[in-house]
Amino acid sequence: MKLLSILPPLSLVLFPTITLAADNYDHDHGNAGFYGHLDVKIQYDHVYKAGESDEEINEAYSHSHLELGYGFNSGISVNTNIQLEGEPAGHDHGGGGATLDGSNRYFEDEPLFVRTLTLNYDGDHFGVYAGKFDPVISFDEHVLPGIYGYQIIDEYTVREKIGLGGYGKLKAGDFGTHRLDVSTFFADTTFLSNSLLHERGDTGKDDGGVSNTEDFSSFAISVSGSDFYSLNSDIPEGLSYRVGFAHLAAGEGDENSEKRFSISGQYKHNFTSDLKGRLLGEIVHIDHLNGEAPHDRTYHTVGAEISYRKWDLGSTYTYVRNENPEEADEALNGEVFQTSLSYQFGNGLYAGAGYKYQKEEGEKNNRIGLLIGYSKAF
Repeated sequence: MKLLSILPPLSLVLFPTITLAADNYDHDHGNAGFYGHLDVKIQYDHVYKAGESDEEINEAYSHSHLELGYGFNSGISVNTNIQLEGEPAGHDHGGGGATLDGSNRYFEDEPLFVRTLTLNYDGDHFGVYAGKFDPVISFDEHVLPGIYGYQIIDEYTVREKIGLGGYGKLKAGDFGTHRLDVSTFFADTTFLSNSLLHERGDTGKDDGGVSNTEDFSSFAISVSGSDFYSLNSDIPEGLSYRVGFAHLAAGEGDENSEKRFSISGQYKHNFTSDLKGRLLGEIVHIDHLNGEAPHDRTYHTVGAEISYRKWDLGSTYTYVRNENPEEADEALNGEVFQTSLSYQFGNGLYAGAGYKYQKEEGEKNNRIGLLIGYSKAF
C-alpha cells in the first residue's frame, strides 16, 4: 500500500512543500501564512586514534535541515522537513557507512531527502496529522547538548514512517501541562524514500526490516509533561519528562517484531539571568533489535549543560548494553562520551569545538572536531 493510494489528495498538496517533526510545532497555528526554520551545520573532525589505522582520517560533513510550513486560519497546516544528512564514518542512514581505506572524506555520500511531510490540524487541546513523520517516542535528536549530541540519539531514533498520528493536551495548573502522543505507521516505501545528490535507493516491502509492512500494524505511544509551577506543588518548575512505547511489526525476513520502551527526563535551572544549566537522562530498551530474536539492546544516557551568556558547555555519556548470546562478538557492550564548548554570535551564527570517544564492538575511536553553523527562524 503506497502513500498515494492512502492519501491521494495529500500527494498533490504536500509534495511541493517541506516538514517539522510531529513533536515540534511551536508556531501559532491560528495565524495564516508561511513559517520555517533553517539550520545549517558544517563539521570537521580529525580521528587521531582508532582501532584500525585506516580509520584515522580527517572528514567533513554536514547535518542540515530546512523546515517549512504554511498555516491556515482554521488550524490546518502543511509542514515539511528537507534534510541534508552527512554523517561521520561508521554511521549508516544512507550516508557515512562507506568502507574506510585511510583516505580523508570531505562531504562524501550526503543524501538530500524529505525527512517528514505532513498535513496537520492543531487545536487548543488536541491535534492530528497524516503523512510522513518521525513517531514521537523519546528525546528529539537535538535535545542532547554538545556538537556530537545528536549523533547518539540518531543511532536509535525511529524515523521516516508513513501513517497517522495525534495528540491531546491536559493543563493541570501548577501540576504542569501533559501531553499524550499516539501514532500508527509503516516504513516509507514511496518515492520519498529515495534521495538526491547521493541516492539511497527506493525502499520496497521486499527489502524487509521492522515496520516495513505497508499496513498499520506498527504503533507508538508516549506521555510527556512540563511547565510545572512550584508555588502550590512540590514538583520542581524546570522538570520535564517523557515515557514512551513502540511496537515495530516484523517485516519480511524478520524473526520477531521489535518493541521499544523509553523514559526520558530533563531539569532546567536559571541560576542568574546570565547563568543557566540543565541535567538530563534517558533510558531506551529495545527488545529484538532490528527483528533479531536473540538480540536486545539498552541505551543509558546522562548529560549536562552550562550556559553563560553566549557560551554553552555541554557533555553526555552513553552506555550501550547488548544481549545476544548467539553472537558473542556482536554482543559486546559499548560507550560514548562527548563534550564541547560552543559560542552563539547573536546573528544566527554559532561555532563550537569538541571531543568524542566511542567504543563499539570492541573497537575504540577518538576524534576532535570543529563545527560552524547558522540558524534562522522565519
